[in-house]
Amino acid sequence: MKNKIWLVFLVLALAVSPVLLHGCAPAAPEEKPTITLVESDWTSSLIESEILAQVLTQQLGYPTDRVQLAASLGWPAICKGEADIAVEIWLPGRRAEIQPFLDEGCLELGAEIFPGGAGWIMPRFVVEGDPARGIEPMAPDLKSILDLKEEKHWKLFENPEEPGLGELVGGSPGWVDDPMDRSLILGYDLPMWRSNQTEAIMMARMIAADKKGEPLLMYIWWPHWILEAVDVVKLEFPDPYYEGCFRGEEVVPVRCGLPKYSIHTVVASRLKETAPDVYYLMHSMVLGEADANALMMRVDVGGEEIPAVAEDWISQNQDVIDQWLGK
Repeated sequence: MKNKIWLVFLVLALAVSPVLLHGCAPAAPEEKPTITLVESDWTSSLIESEILAQVLTQQLGYPTDRVQLAASLGWPAICKGEADIAVEIWLPGRRAEIQPFLDEGCLELGAEIFPGGAGWIMPRFVVEGDPARGIEPMAPDLKSILDLKEEKHWKLFENPEEPGLGELVGGSPGWVDDPMDRSLILGYDLPMWRSNQTEAIMMARMIAADKKGEPLLMYIWWPHWILEAVDVVKLEFPDPYYEGCFRGEEVVPVRCGLPKYSIHTVVASRLKETAPDVYYLMHSMVLGEADANALMMRVDVGGEEIPAVAEDWISQNQDVIDQWLGK
């Protein structure tokens, strides 16, 4: 009889134990959502996206995906849930296209990842000389774009293509700087003309001018690796930039400076609830102009692969990453 009773208890114990064990087992960790990054096709954005993707996967444990879209298409994609974050929007230039989505509340501006700007630059030896290379100053009093009115200054940049005028090397005709520069030349009545080049030709000409010790005046935006590769000076503008100074693609006489840019990350507002650590990261990710210049130099000039450059930067700047993550 006792054996039968123990047999009943044994059967009951075996039947109940899986339920008890299951109830006491720790819950499986909740699966994290995939974070989709909007990538733009310029170097700084690609590098920052890679740094961010590596931090998200390796340090926060999120799977990531990427989609390459024109900037103007990225904002509706984020609001539709087709993407989650973007590492760069250049303001004020793209303010009009993103403002409706900011007003809707489906996305937010995150941290200013770095400040930016634009200006007219030339190798420093044009103004200060370079004793180490035996280069004497060519225009020690060339400080402002107004100084280009003087023949001794604009003639330094004369190009046989347009005799009698100094050349300002600029980007392709479709770039936003083309009508801006030509409007400034008209507005300040400068004996200058603006040439249109691809970015590759622009950079090649500046590198060559620097190596040969020859003067060259060029429009540039920053951050940009050329500011890491060549020691340059920026010409001053006599008047400040103001909103509405330039009129889009219309070329009219204008007197103002070139705009300063504020480059921000963009984050889907829903991440505040679905991935709060990612939301926090996008509001604290600050790279800095000097680091951006140096990283672009490694990729665009040194020919290094972006994933390796990003991994190396992270390994040397974990203290910065910890600040981004609020550690």
